[in-house]
Amino acid sequence: MIPSGRCVLGWALVAMIFLAGCATYPPPREAGRPVPQAQREVLIAQLRIREGQIRSVRGIAAVEINLNGETRRFREAVALRSDGRFRLETLGAFGLPVLVIASDGDRVVVRGASDQAGIPPDGCQLLSDLLGLELPPSAFVRLLTGFPPRPIVSSPFVSYLPSRPAYLLEGEYSDAVQRLYLDSSGALLGGEIWMGRQGLRFAFSAIRDVEGIAYPMSITLTQARRPVSVRVTYQAIDINPVLADRLFALPESTPAQSGGC
Repeated sequence: MIPSGRCVLGWALVAMIFLAGCATYPPPREAGRPVPQAQREVLIAQLRIREGQIRSVRGIAAVEINLNGETRRFREAVALRSDGRFRLETLGAFGLPVLVIASDGDRVVVRGASDQAGIPPDGCQLLSDLLGLELPPSAFVRLLTGFPPRPIVSSPFVSYLPSRPAYLLEGEYSDAVQRLYLDSSGALLGGEIWMGRQGLRFAFSAIRDVEGIAYPMSITLTQARRPVSVRVTYQAIDINPVLADRLFALPESTPAQSGGC
C-alpha cells in the first residue's frame, strides 16, 4: 500500500531517467534445432488465435517496481483495449486514485502529478522510461495483456531450444528484433525485444483459465541493460468487458503532453 498523498509510480519512473545503460547490441540468438514447416505454422496460428480472443481487459493489480535494488509496491486499477487505449489509476491508502495515466492510443497524458516536484508532464516520456524503449501505447497495452509488444511477423525464424526447453520465434522489424519463447504446448512464456542498443525482456506466468481463455496473472518486464524491473500481478480480472469510450477520455493536458508517442 502506498503512503497517502505520495505518488510512488511517478517517483520511480522519474528516477529511471538518471540510470545509465550499457551500449551493446542484441546478443546472438541461442542455437537450436530446426522445426518442421507444419509445426511452425501451428505455433504461429495458435498465437494469432489467442490475440483475437482478447479485445479488452479490466482488473486490479499489485505492482512492484524494482529500481536499482529498491522495491516500491502499490495497487493499480487497470483498463485496457486492444486498439491501444488504456487507463491506469494508482490507488492510495483509501482506494482513491492519486495518479491517472491515460491514453487514446496515440497520446499519453498524466493527471494528479502536477504537485509532485520533478515529475515530467510528458506521458510518453513516462512510458518510455518505464519500458526503456520508445514504444507506442499499443505495445504497452499488448504487454499488460500478455502479448509481445509487436505483432507476429508473417515468416518468423523458428527453432527448438532443448536447453530451456522451449520454441524460439524470432521476427525482424524495421527498427527492432523480437524473440518469443513458447513451451511445448505452444503457450507464450515471454520473450525480449531489442531496438538498437536497448532491450526489454518480458515474462508471462501464473497462467489461469479466465472465461475459457488462458491468461497470465503475472507479467514481469525487465530492462535488459538497466537495473529496472516491473512486476504486475493481477488480483482480479475481467476479460472482454464493455469499456465505454469516456473511460479513456484524456484529462486536460499541458502543451508538453499533447503530442503523440
